Amino acid sequence: MLPYTIIYKEADVINIAILTCENYNCKDANSVEREQERTLCVKDLSHVNYDPEKSDRNVILEHDNRADEYKTFRAYVTAYKEQEHITGRFNIDTTSERNATKVLSCFVMSGSHDLIASMTRNEQIEYFRAGLDFLKEEYPTFHILDSRVHYDEKGLPHCHTSMLPIHEKEDGSKSFNVSQHQKGKDYFRGFQDRFYDYMKERYPDKELERVDSQKEHRKKLSVREYKENQDFKKEIEQERQRLLVKNEKLQEIQKQLDSAYQKAEKAYEHNLRIEEYCREQGITYTQYERQCFYADRGYGEYPEPERNNPDRQVKKEIEPERNSPEIRR
Repeated sequence: MLPYTIIYKEADVINIAILTCENYNCKDANSVEREQERTLCVKDLSHVNYDPEKSDRNVILEHDNRADEYKTFRAYVTAYKEQEHITGRFNIDTTSERNATKVLSCFVMSGSHDLIASMTRNEQIEYFRAGLDFLKEEYPTFHILDSRVHYDEKGLPHCHTSMLPIHEKEDGSKSFNVSQHQKGKDYFRGFQDRFYDYMKERYPDKELERVDSQKEHRKKLSVREYKENQDFKKEIEQERQRLLVKNEKLQEIQKQLDSAYQKAEKAYEHNLRIEEYCREQGITYTQYERQCFYADRGYGEYPEPERNNPDRQVKKEIEPERNSPEIRR
């Protein structure tokens, strides 16, 4: 999509008017046109950028009623070709983007907030009519399929104009051929000059200023490329969210590991102190636990270690008697 910009300057306010163009083959034209006319039949409207409940506010500048007789753009453009006796190349069934005939030229006229906000609704509509008049003069052989102002989107009001790119030769024969009207790499720079001159004449009190004519006009994404790009961005965002959730889980696991490591460190240091205590007291770990058991329950001090226990000594003295020859007999 190619941008052409004009600046309107009043005092310290700079107003910008923009006219863009994109040419489509038959495969893409159907959805583009249906969305422009708000007749796109989809159950899920979450992906569209307009509010269907506000579509009745839109203003139709021109419309070919014959298009309403057909369910698809393909059927309409095929019938139009037959009715108007259009000859020449008409390749609408190919899947090749390079070889497909461009059968629809779409123009979008919009403006900056300062420019649109300075006008009433009727002034805005007349402003967009001026843009439509310019397109009629620029492309006198093109057939206007639909031109309307959208007021049902979140952004500023703007005008969509769809035209069939009809080229008429000197002998009167007609064909679909947009390249005959948009020749050369500098065509759109001249297009912008003519748009500027036309709007300056229509609005002499605006003190129009031309943007830098040497500024490079880079091609924008087509509707299909834009949607593919949006889908790719959506996939990236979904993957980012998935990774964020995974990262949160990993952070939680890391916290648990850190907590377990700290507990293990404290337990290790505690065990070292117990071992040191047992060595100093000459007791076993089991004896240490019994000391703790007595202390925790208020039993007083644990008795002397077993090696100093009188009962144990008595037991040792009795042992040999049990093993004497008399006892065995």
